[in-house]
Amino acid sequence: MTREIFDMYVNKLKTETGKDGKLKNWWATQKEAQFWEDCWTVAENSGLDFDGKHLTITQNGLTFDYVAYKNKMLQVYPDSVIDCNLVYKGDSFAFEKENGKVNYKHIINDPFGHTKEKIIGGYCIIKNKRGEFITLLSTGEIEQAKKVARTTSIWDNWYAEMALKTVIKKAVKFHFDDIYSVMEEEDNKNYDLDLIDDKPVLPEGLRNALLEADSVDALKDIYRREYNNLESASLKADFVQLATTRKQELANASA
Repeated sequence: MTREIFDMYVNKLKTETGKDGKLKNWWATQKEAQFWEDCWTVAENSGLDFDGKHLTITQNGLTFDYVAYKNKMLQVYPDSVIDCNLVYKGDSFAFEKENGKVNYKHIINDPFGHTKEKIIGGYCIIKNKRGEFITLLSTGEIEQAKKVARTTSIWDNWYAEMALKTVIKKAVKFHFDDIYSVMEEEDNKNYDLDLIDDKPVLPEGLRNALLEADSVDALKDIYRREYNNLESASLKADFVQLATTRKQELANASA
């Protein structure tokens, strides 16, 4: 049945037209049979059912959305608890990790005012028998993924979904690369990895110190100790952005 769904999906890509009568996916008619067979083989090797929704095809090959990444984790580790979310300006977000246990609190203060411009970062928390893991990405890191993407129209139309995918991709790359190798290799065809620059990122210890600061005075102490030691303007900008966000979170928590 899955192959039937795949073949119907491919046929739709080749024949679907827009209101102007033109093909929506002109590139699909230019692909040889081997391209489609390769996509099918990757889908089979991923262990996930092709549905044309969470597993789809672009002119670069098979691609997976963030739900597919979650489903793969649940397939291998059914006991997994996965929380992948975006943090918006005005939200309160804090976490701590003690003795391998991750605790966090995300208060969504304006749930109906979410816009792309208000996204300040994202997180992915995974808990299963292998451990408890938290991965954090800033808007700058999410934008870096968009910058090298070959699927700019998808990013433009589905920014939040692609941002979530970027966060969970980073999480599994760090902690579960052994079960995602097939998906990662194929999905990376949708990115021009040669465009990835060497923009430095804040050291994880410093990032965590800012996120874990429990008062404005603690933030000021970190600033006095660390700011002048940062070697580039981009690092200093990221530092100030994260410190400002944490300061606002503390203000919201005490209001």
